[in-house]
Amino acid sequence: IQLKAGKYYHVEMLQKAGVGADNCAMYWKRPSNATTTLISGTYLARWQDCAPSVTVRAALQGPYNTATGLMSDGLRSNGLIPTTEPFTALGFTQVGGSGATVPAAMLTTTGPNAIVDWVLVEIRDRNTPATIVATRSALLQRDGDVVGTDGYPRLLFPSLSSDNYFVSVRHRNHFGTMNSTAVPMNKYERGVDFTLGTTATYGSNARVAMPLSRSALWAGNALRDNTLKYTGTSNDRDPILSAIGGVVPTNTVTGYTLNDVNMDGTVKYTGAGNDRDPILSNIGGIVPTATRQEQLP
Repeated sequence: IQLKAGKYYHVEMLQKAGVGADNCAMYWKRPSNATTTLISGTYLARWQDCAPSVTVRAALQGPYNTATGLMSDGLRSNGLIPTTEPFTALGFTQVGGSGATVPAAMLTTTGPNAIVDWVLVEIRDRNTPATIVATRSALLQRDGDVVGTDGYPRLLFPSLSSDNYFVSVRHRNHFGTMNSTAVPMNKYERGVDFTLGTTATYGSNARVAMPLSRSALWAGNALRDNTLKYTGTSNDRDPILSAIGGVVPTNTVTGYTLNDVNMDGTVKYTGAGNDRDPILSNIGGIVPTATRQEQLP
């Protein structure tokens, strides 16, 4: 087993002694010494139970490829994902985790585990789900796995006591979603998979249905609020036009911005792969004055 420096690994040895004195010991080889040597106690720590934790899976509609079932990592491949979480600057409620950073090396991974973007995992009170009791800025991979900035999928919340909690996941320009029933969080690993259409969520139509019974977070929240609008005051379409200059609709702009609804790294108002059409589609595609509400308490 190849170990990574600076990380903890669970090692358990079971021994049965017959008669007389006995002992067991563990050896390793280190990069600086190819000789098998006894592991010093300075590298070992006694087992302790984990803090309340959760593993989360989610998908974003904007970069989702229905043919592959994977999300695009256009932001990562274009070098646009910031190494510091974006949620604090955008005004999201933070209860721990503000200012989290990710090692640049994590953003070089390709394939299904490539990073798509930052997401915010919220833990909410079992009795008052509008109350956020803990947050963790994390990273979403193309296959839907949410991992911490340490690269591990198990997100620990040391400030919490063992109890039942609601879990929600949010994104910069997609609507957030939350499970419909509080789940136990304790020393055991708890999983919440928002990509499964069978996972019950709070509210009505909180996610958009995708092929193969999958679900994703609704895209298009270019003006960060809890309402998706195509026209009228505070709509999500005008910021896209404004971002490209507000005059020539065929202009494009590259960057890490809320207006990049499909998250390919380029803001487009018209033409193939534009960021305006998904908004109209997600409010129904027929009546431009229709709206869609985010389903969070």
